Amino acid sequence: MDLKLHEIELYATDPEASKKFYHEILGLPVCVNEKGLKVFDSGWPYLDFDTSVHSPGKVSISFLVKDLDQFVEKLRAKGTEVEDPRDAHLGMRAVVLEDPDGHRIAIQSPTDASPDWLKGMIL
Repeated sequence: MDLKLHEIELYATDPEASKKFYHEILGLPVCVNEKGLKVFDSGWPYLDFDTSVHSPGKVSISFLVKDLDQFVEKLRAKGTEVEDPRDAHLGMRAVVLEDPDGHRIAIQSPTDASPDWLKGMIL
């Protein structure tokens, strides 16, 4: 399989309220606690569960691939319009698509600039 699920991110109108719900009520440990981003331990190694202000009204799901350029070519060969990869967080390169319901789907690939733990996820 080319894709590895890496992150599920929900849009949060109030990140502090989402933190209270997922951490204090459901008991998920907080891994990142920034102003517009809360990352929780999903209980699965290397799988992030986030709430953020990044994509209003959207659910975002991120996948990792070893070779993003090759994956983009496969998408294009299937008739999918996709922009060229761009720089993303954690030193990754990424493309973003929408599924039929408008959910944000990011396909990302670590680079040499990415943290070792992230590069290790796609070996």
